[in-house]
Amino acid sequence: MSEMSTPNGKPSPIKQVIRYLMLWRQDILDSLAFFTRLPVPTFLGKASQDLPKMRRTSRAMPIIGLILAFLALIPATLFDALAWTSPLPSFLLSCMTIVTMSIVTGGLHEDGLADVADGFWGGHTITRKLEIMKDSRLGSYGATALCMSLLMRISIVYYLFENYGVTKGGIAYLAAGVVSRVPLMHVWHTLPAARLNGLSASLGRPSTTSYTIAIALGGLATALMVVPVFGLAAGVSSFVMIILACLMMTRLADHHIKGQTGDVLGASQQVGEIFFGIGLLLFASVG
Repeated sequence: MSEMSTPNGKPSPIKQVIRYLMLWRQDILDSLAFFTRLPVPTFLGKASQDLPKMRRTSRAMPIIGLILAFLALIPATLFDALAWTSPLPSFLLSCMTIVTMSIVTGGLHEDGLADVADGFWGGHTITRKLEIMKDSRLGSYGATALCMSLLMRISIVYYLFENYGVTKGGIAYLAAGVVSRVPLMHVWHTLPAARLNGLSASLGRPSTTSYTIAIALGGLATALMVVPVFGLAAGVSSFVMIILACLMMTRLADHHIKGQTGDVLGASQQVGEIFFGIGLLLFASVG
């Protein structure tokens, strides 16, 4: 009998743990390959060749957010460390961070936000709204939403870098990378796909377990990264704002198109990041 099996023939606890960790590794690799422009290192394994089934794989979304936020902070951290004679402007460093994030994601979420703004407020019927969202051209609503998102996110990171430094401010940005995936997961789990033949429908929806894991990871990130550095009030405020982002995006998507699309999920992440940052800054000086 194998040493990795119990007397009744079932896999041993060690083997079950190894299998569980391997499944998590595969979910992370598949999410990196699908949601980012990053090449998946071959030594970590191979991503699935087919479209990942997001019922389980989606649980890795908060971890992907953490990885992306870490990579986005590298330029600002390096240039801040190399500025020996005088510190670089915090605004410049915050711009580096947001631009790097857009590069590693391919502007996926920003594109979703722009399409949602154009579609939701540019069409009068569900069919027309979905058509506009699928159109690659950028309209006035989309351009406005995109510019406002960039300005607000840069402003939040600028305030963090200016008042807390790149290190402490970067911790908040790492937390935002994790927690901003909670609204995305909430909308994805709650609403059906708006297009029966769309990408979102083919990927499937997160299971209740995957959705719960995402919320738990968001709460854990807030408790470990925000509360110790910025205080309990900031942690509670930021997570309350994430809940508001979840409710707002679900309500908007249901009202306008009676479901969700990939664009809606990207927009939900952007709104979540902004709401989280606002909630954090509201009480960041308390505690």
